[in-house]
Amino acid sequence: MNTVRKLYESDGQGTVHVDLEVGAPHRRVEVVLVWQEIDGAQPPPEAVEKKRAEIEALAGALSDDPLVRPVQPLLETRLPIE
Repeated sequence: MNTVRKLYESDGQGTVHVDLEVGAPHRRVEVVLVWQEIDGAQPPPEAVEKKRAEIEALAGALSDDPLVRPVQPLLETRLPIE
């Protein structure tokens, strides 16, 4: 299964035209279309995918450079509270 995510803007009649290239002529495909109205406050899907890729690139980044905690000094001895 392939996923394509793009933002489209409807025309004057409120219709969105989607051209989907599948890579080969006369190929049978099933298309599932889900739409959701968005406002300008949401980041575009490209930005979300870029951020996700950046975060995934960090996974395991320190696996070949393990962190070592230095030896901790002993705690000071305090007088008991009376």
